[in-house]
Amino acid sequence: MNIVAFAVNKKQKKFFEKIKKNSKCLINVVYSKTLFGVSFKSLKFLKQMDFSPAVDLRVKDFYSKYEIKLPEFLIRGYYKTAALFCYMRYFTKIKPEYEKIIVWNGFMFRQHIALEIAKLYGIKPVFVESAFLPGRIVIDPKGVNFLNSVPRDKEFYLNYKNDRPLPKELIPRQPKNAKKFSALKKEPLPERFVFVPFQVDYDTQILLFSPWIKSMRDLFFTLKEIANKLQINIVFKEHPSSRKEYPYLHEIAKKDKYVSFANAYPTQELIEKSEAVITVNSSVGVESLLFYKKVITLGEAFYNIEGIVKHASSKEELLSILKDLNSWEVDKNLIENFLKYLYWEYLIPGNFTDENEEQMKKIDRILEC
Repeated sequence: MNIVAFAVNKKQKKFFEKIKKNSKCLINVVYSKTLFGVSFKSLKFLKQMDFSPAVDLRVKDFYSKYEIKLPEFLIRGYYKTAALFCYMRYFTKIKPEYEKIIVWNGFMFRQHIALEIAKLYGIKPVFVESAFLPGRIVIDPKGVNFLNSVPRDKEFYLNYKNDRPLPKELIPRQPKNAKKFSALKKEPLPERFVFVPFQVDYDTQILLFSPWIKSMRDLFFTLKEIANKLQINIVFKEHPSSRKEYPYLHEIAKKDKYVSFANAYPTQELIEKSEAVITVNSSVGVESLLFYKKVITLGEAFYNIEGIVKHASSKEELLSILKDLNSWEVDKNLIENFLKYLYWEYLIPGNFTDENEEQMKKIDRILEC
């Protein structure tokens, strides 16, 4: 099997080089930052390329990240030009002799362009992503997040049997803005509350798979309204990897009886002390199931499976679910079977840096080496 692994940063490059070193497949690692030459031959195939999803995503990403009011035609024009330049560079290294291409995530700008070239040659993709359970990674030929190959049929998990244990301790995410989190003082939590973890506004989970909650601002004001209507406590925590800050939301929360922020608390503690967890579609939803919590999703999530979570596709549906929260009986057996399938069957053991024989055996099976 002849494979190209397309990396866009040092972390990806290092992981792909580890696979190359230990795999039975013939793998060539291509690092986008070292591609300086362009292929004018690529212009011959330009009409067969569709860069619009990549450009659309970058435009959404720009407006989600920055509070800059620039005309959309300028932003879109910039990314169209960037897409063409990337295409001409990547065309020099993605060749028809490859049978598969490994990319990180697959939705992002540069990866999408590489995948368009691969599609031209009939090269099959394999997607890599950080996992939603501790000590694991995702490698999936179908896709990641909502597009992954995890079975969505409740009956599958009712019939699944596995006696191996599950982890009960989460691995804390290291905050990119450590001072923002470490310098905070722990304020007392409400006696009873629903926990709501923020996600990254400009992450593909929000930009592509969140039909009615378009930002963390939307999430905050939707839940603030519901909290006051039902007179229930809702505790938010900002995402440790987000570079976006929400001082105005904190000021509003300080004046509200039912909503608050708890950035100083570890996520696991907030999960364990909560009555329920509301998430758009983040990995915290899956992690909360480890503690048999009532999980409510608001977006498209691969774990939107009957009996495992409840899904609200509107404010009215969310209000109805929260009204009946006390009558919700958690199906621990179903949840445990689901998590065991993910942990022991679907996900890859280990992390991105360790040398793990079991990990490489499973990766080679997926790559069909």
